Amino acid sequence: MGQMSSGRVRRSAGLATAAGFAVACAATTLVGGTATAQGVTLGCSTTIGHTTCYYDSFAGSEYYLTIPGGVTTVAVTATGGQGGGIQGGRGGTVVADLPVIAGQKLYIVTGNGGGGGLNPGGGYASVGTASGLQARLLVAPGGGAGGAGGPGGDAGQSASVATGGQAGTQDAGGAGGVGGTAGALGDGGSGGPIGDGGGGGLYGGGGSVTGGGGGSFLVPAGGTTSLAARGSRATVRIDYAAGVVTDTGSAGGSGSAGSSDGSGSAGSSGGSGSAGSSDGSGSTGS
Repeated sequence: MGQMSSGRVRRSAGLATAAGFAVACAATTLVGGTATAQGVTLGCSTTIGHTTCYYDSFAGSEYYLTIPGGVTTVAVTATGGQGGGIQGGRGGTVVADLPVIAGQKLYIVTGNGGGGGLNPGGGYASVGTASGLQARLLVAPGGGAGGAGGPGGDAGQSASVATGGQAGTQDAGGAGGVGGTAGALGDGGSGGPIGDGGGGGLYGGGGSVTGGGGGSFLVPAGGTTSLAARGSRATVRIDYAAGVVTDTGSAGGSGSAGSSDGSGSAGSSGGSGSAGSSDGSGSTGS
């Protein structure tokens, strides 16, 4: 799991029926965490026989996706966020196919777990079978923060300065460096008021005043890992073979129903919305 390799998203084979299924995506607040439903974008778009759901956040947020009938595999691309500061480490990317069953909920987290400090660590992106840290299927970690004291470690790597934070491992948080604390399950360590936080991950990297360590990966069987591009933030993309999305939106919000060509966001579970027309228009839900 610790080695880097590149890979491309593999699409699930076959086409499911275009009728008689529902997809539900909702934003919630993580219990006991720093997540918030504010400042987020999410949505599902559909072409003939294919659906893509995208989750993107500047702040830690949790969502769920209900798997529609006829879908047995989803292709996931998850990317962790870059560490803060002028020398923040790169986040990591995990690409994997996950087996699923109709009616199952997948829980998606974006942007959580970065350690605190003058420069915060990058947040992780994850997909799991239930809300919480213990049920995760994959984790794309964040990079450690880096500032004037030294560069942060990339995902899965320690800070390059000897006194910096160490990377998270498969079973423990990374040790803290000078002026910092160790990482923990999910969370990067703190760099203190003038330091650099560790990146979030399966286990977070340690914090330090001379660069935070990167978080660790969780990669399912057959999955691949790589380092994300500079400037990345935590995102998750889920693709699967299916027809038109009929029900997707944020919990407690409002929106218009998707049209027959897959455009438009659906009304939320807490609001109403009229069906979109064949040219993609629809009225806003109450």
